[in-house]
Amino acid sequence: MPNDPQRQNPQPGRDLQQAQPVLPGQRREPQAPQHSQRQPQRYAEARAHRVMDRAADAVWHEVRDFPALAAWHPGIASSTAHPGNPHVRDLVTTDGIRLTEALHSVDDTLMTLEYGFVAHPFPLTDYRARMEVRPEGDSRCSVTWTATFRPAEGDGAALAAQFEAGVFAVGLEALGARGRG
Repeated sequence: MPNDPQRQNPQPGRDLQQAQPVLPGQRREPQAPQHSQRQPQRYAEARAHRVMDRAADAVWHEVRDFPALAAWHPGIASSTAHPGNPHVRDLVTTDGIRLTEALHSVDDTLMTLEYGFVAHPFPLTDYRARMEVRPEGDSRCSVTWTATFRPAEGDGAALAAQFEAGVFAVGLEALGARGRG
């Protein structure tokens, strides 16, 4: 039978076990393949939300200017459009960390922006962030800043807390204070 699994040839480097002699009268019991017991890596999430005494359009105008993050975020010393591509920004934080981020989408109607890391020093992969601005009447709005990522180790709770408190909340506080006073 051509589809009989007992008659198929093993894959090179796979399904082959170290040869052990079988004595007459003995039978070799089939062994289950060895699989890694590693659990699938889960995503961690960081989230911050703030209601601001500013019109949504004014806040969205600043958020949507992707290369100009340093204009309103106190933790960013410089932010510039990547040479030749305004959808990529190079950042330097106030403590000297260098990052490159790429803009994935902008929706002016929904006032949402999504971006991800291109180059960074953090122990994570698959970082994807989103900012949403929502009107709360004519002169107020709410802004939600979230990110999901796969931590290199553990559940990512400590790293998520760092992003929430040290990046998102600080940035949203500063963004809310602009245009007042």
